[in-house]
Amino acid sequence: MSDKLEFLMVQFNPIVGDISGNTDKILKIIGENNKSNNTRIFVFPELSLCGYTPEDLLFRKDFKSSIVCHIDLIRNSIKSNEYLILGAPSFSEDLKKIWNSAYIFNDKKIIHIYNKQILPNYGVFDEKRYFQSGTKNLVLNINNNKICILICEDSWGFESLFDPSLSNIDFLVSINASPYEKNKDNQRINYFKNLSLKYGFNLIYLNIVGGQDEIVFDGSSFLLDRYGNLLHTCMSFYEDVFSFIFEEKKFSSNASFFLKKEFYEFENIYEAIKLGTFDYISKSGFNGVIIGLSGGIDSALVLALASDIFDKDNIEVVLLPSIYTSDLSMQLAKEQCGLLNIKYSVISIKNIIDAITTNLEERFSGLQTDITEENIQSRARGLILMSLSNKTGKMLLTTGNKSELSVGYSTLYGDMCGSFAPLKDVYKTDIYSICKYRNSLSYIIPQGVIDRMPTAELASDQYDIDSLPQYDTLDAILKLFIEERKSIKEICLLGFEKNLVTNIIKIVIKNEFKRRQYAPGVKITKQSFGKERRFPIESQFKF
Repeated sequence: MSDKLEFLMVQFNPIVGDISGNTDKILKIIGENNKSNNTRIFVFPELSLCGYTPEDLLFRKDFKSSIVCHIDLIRNSIKSNEYLILGAPSFSEDLKKIWNSAYIFNDKKIIHIYNKQILPNYGVFDEKRYFQSGTKNLVLNINNNKICILICEDSWGFESLFDPSLSNIDFLVSINASPYEKNKDNQRINYFKNLSLKYGFNLIYLNIVGGQDEIVFDGSSFLLDRYGNLLHTCMSFYEDVFSFIFEEKKFSSNASFFLKKEFYEFENIYEAIKLGTFDYISKSGFNGVIIGLSGGIDSALVLALASDIFDKDNIEVVLLPSIYTSDLSMQLAKEQCGLLNIKYSVISIKNIIDAITTNLEERFSGLQTDITEENIQSRARGLILMSLSNKTGKMLLTTGNKSELSVGYSTLYGDMCGSFAPLKDVYKTDIYSICKYRNSLSYIIPQGVIDRMPTAELASDQYDIDSLPQYDTLDAILKLFIEERKSIKEICLLGFEKNLVTNIIKIVIKNEFKRRQYAPGVKITKQSFGKERRFPIESQFKF
């Protein structure tokens, strides 16, 4: 019997909970790639059938029954010369126990089910809440090729799972749901290069792709030979199907391998935000976006992102000037709309502010003007933008960044309004670098937006540095405290002034309540606000 195998790596973007739709898509991909008479092995990523992660949907009986039903449908569709490795939940007969599994189908049968053994419970992962741990390794023998199947974290713990059954395998097939983080791609590849070289196996690393709530899966799947050489990489942030022939223990000389170019750091971040934003909106069933454009850099970047993922007719831009809005802000906002050929409307908030001020005049009598009046302006804008969102069915995008969110430089029910925050996990200093990257592709963000001093324009001659340190300094301290979890003492030892560090960290802690009420947004760091960084709102811990 020939040992010839044709592998098809399917970098797949499922929709969480759309079991029927995902099934149709899986079967369509198999149907479109079944032209040869080779023994074909289709490989789909972790939890492809239901999407990663379905969270508490896994506890619902109707959800479990749907999984079982569609697994049976898939089983009956797999031919005798086809194998399908598919990530999906599996259940005990009473449906009470759940495993994160890889099903192996062949000839209308389920020939094996592998259950994930190492369940991650850190960062965004909470798998021990849902799944039982598997206890056995699985090595398939297909046409005299020994193929080990592992799921995500199992591969990172390969040496702890190693037993004699894993000696002299031909392939390790690792199916994954590994979220995007800055610089993670190189970490993955280097780890698995060393692993394949040490144990002498070829390796398929197959990752899911797409946005799910705040998480973005970048794909970035790859193929290694047994010497740790990188043979092929799939495109990051896009669905992809890659096939190759393996015969006589080597790769076909006719195989067309591809190595994607190394992405510039901010290109990766931009692509991650773009994919996460598009998938959140499209999978939520909205028909477009609304953006309040201020003439500042944050809203300018959000508009640039929106213009790259939506037709211009599905983008509604609104300029909301007050008596403090400068001519420069209006000019720059209109200039960007002109560069993008996107229509805009202008709705002054002056009459709303006048009405609120009149109604509160007696109540505020004798009190000093302060941040209250500034917040009223922001909330008036939020009211208008949310009203337009309700009326049009378009999703309002929040334009704040991680620096502002860290220190509470935002207004509840004002500029915090919106259903999704693309820049939620991006520090202000990185916003500038991303804008410069995007302009290197085509000039769509006016240089005046990038060059001007940041200002909320809620009072006369107001600039962010009136309330905050320079962003270079602020972001450096925030990254040390939030991303690296350093104490005040450790940060000060790096050369920062103690009173400044102490005040910034106090502000960060004080504003936890605001972050709990913020829109979801794309995760790009290891300590994004949300599932990863979970702090009590009330705490007396001394940092």
